[in-house]
This record gives sequence, C-alpha cells and structure tokens, in this order.
Amino acid sequence: MQLHRSFYSSSRLNLASVFRRQCHRQLHSFTRRLFKLPSPPPHPSAHHHDLPSFLAYADRTSLSPNATTYIGLLYEYTVQQTLRASAFTLHRVGGRDDAGIDLVGTWHLPHREHPLRVIVQCKSLKTKLGPNLVRELEGTFNQSPVGWRTGDEIGILVGPREATKGVRDALTRSSYPLIWMMIERDGTLRQVLWNGKAEQLGLVNLGVEVRYSADEDADSSNGIVLTWDGEEIPNMEQVERQVNAVEDRWLRSWGDASHGEQRNKSELLDAVQKLFPEEKPLLWGTGACSTLTDADRVKVIQFLDSKTSAQAEAASGIKHTST
Repeated sequence: MQLHRSFYSSSRLNLASVFRRQCHRQLHSFTRRLFKLPSPPPHPSAHHHDLPSFLAYADRTSLSPNATTYIGLLYEYTVQQTLRASAFTLHRVGGRDDAGIDLVGTWHLPHREHPLRVIVQCKSLKTKLGPNLVRELEGTFNQSPVGWRTGDEIGILVGPREATKGVRDALTRSSYPLIWMMIERDGTLRQVLWNGKAEQLGLVNLGVEVRYSADEDADSSNGIVLTWDGEEIPNMEQVERQVNAVEDRWLRSWGDASHGEQRNKSELLDAVQKLFPEEKPLLWGTGACSTLTDADRVKVIQFLDSKTSAQAEAASGIKHTST
C-alpha cells in the first residue's frame, strides 16, 4: 500500500491574509437536518469560535502570544480557516473530554451527495512528529462524537512540519483511512499525504497542485491546493451557497406547505422525515432536487393536515372545558 499525491513547497504567507479570509460560519440547524449533516458538539468556549474571534479575544484579554494556550488555539483555528478553502467545515471540540480530537466536521467533495465525516488532530510542535501520533489518531475513531461514527469518517493529522519517514510508514501500514497535512503556522498548506484506506473510501479523484505566486519575481510557490478530477475543489463559501440554493428549491417544490416560516418549515421536515426517513435534497442531481414522487408529497400533506386538525380539535376541547 502506498501513500498518494504529496507536494511540498517553501514560501510563506502573512497570517494577516488568513485573518482577512471569510469568517467561519455554522450551517443553520434546519439545513443540517435537511441535508442529514451531524450537529457539532457544544463549543468549548463562549468567547471565540473561529480565527478572527480568537484573535480579538486574545487582544482583549492580553493573552501572551508565547503562552502554550495561545499557540495551540491559534494553530487549531488557523487549520480550521485554511481547510475551509477546500470545502471543509470544521468545529473545535478541544477540552477536557475531547479524547484527543481538536476539530470535527464534514468534507463536501464535488459530486458526492454525502459528505465525508472528518476528525482532526492538530500538532503545533516545534519538534518532528513521530509515528506515535498516527497511532494516537487511530485511537480517536472509537471515541469520536455522536454523528461521526458512521464508517465513512477520515482521520486527519495536521502539523507545521513535513511528514517524517516514520509518519509516512505509519500511515501506509494503518488499517484506518488517514490523511497527513502540513499546514504552516501562517495557514499555508504545504504537503498532503493519504493512505490506501482513504482512497478506498472514495478519494480516488483527489489530487494536489502547486499554487504559484502572481508575482513574476517570486522565487517559490504559495503552497498547494487540493483538486478533484484535476479541478480545484470549491471553497466552503461556494458549497454553502449551493446548499442554500438547493434548500430554497426543495422548499419551493412544496408550494404553500412551507409558507417560508421557520415553524412551518420545521413541521414540514418533521413530517417528511417521519414518513420518508431517507429523503434528502440532491446537491448534484441534474433534474429534480428531491427523490419524492407526487404521491409521496400528497401523503406528506395529508399527514400535516390531519395533524393540524387533531391539534385544532384538542385546542377546542380545552377551550370548552375552561368555559
């Protein structure tokens, strides 16, 4: 078994460029339910949730950049921010009961209706990373949060230095789908390795390309980008726009059944999931965005109507009793 597609380059980006990128956002809970995405665990901090909010918090509280907490959190949020450019949406779960996991989320690869679950360990160490860290990552598979134990999850080990031979050999031998990423502390993606188990999970079209600077006088590249079928993977902002557009199409397909109100949208989705638990809007479908037939829709509407009638009768009974 061999590792696949490794690139390494040697220029730097300023951390300010990472700060200026789009802030991390969470998909709405309704959207997560509709597209069957796992709900992230509670965030371990009430003061920060992404790179910009952490930097603001650190400045506000005069947290020393030399503090271990600052260095670790800064790196985790930098990784979170960097991977959004490759269609990852990640949530920090670090804390006392994190089982060694720093980030969890989903990877929305092109033309895959079901995104992959990912569990991420960030190792912002000055020393070389050893194969023991690969074994540590393997141990997190059975301790990942609810919603991430589906059999289609990938473990990702991230560090600011190039993978050692020991790490590469450990990845190759592993019976788990694993990815190694070198992400510098300024957010530049430098190296990506994945093992055969990850490729068996569906990464056969994954690749990497060097991103060269637009400056003709530059001596080196600006890191690498992940590709799919030779095309750069869309960033998470593009994925979110597509998700929102398909969600709107799905709701419009019900006509007046949803009325565009949050309460009614939720009631509609409750009914659909009760009667047709496998239903999920199709992001990459070329025709209708739903798998439901007209007869299925009629069944859902009848269910909603009967529920509304039952609620009205119950309310009427309560009113008569009170009078």
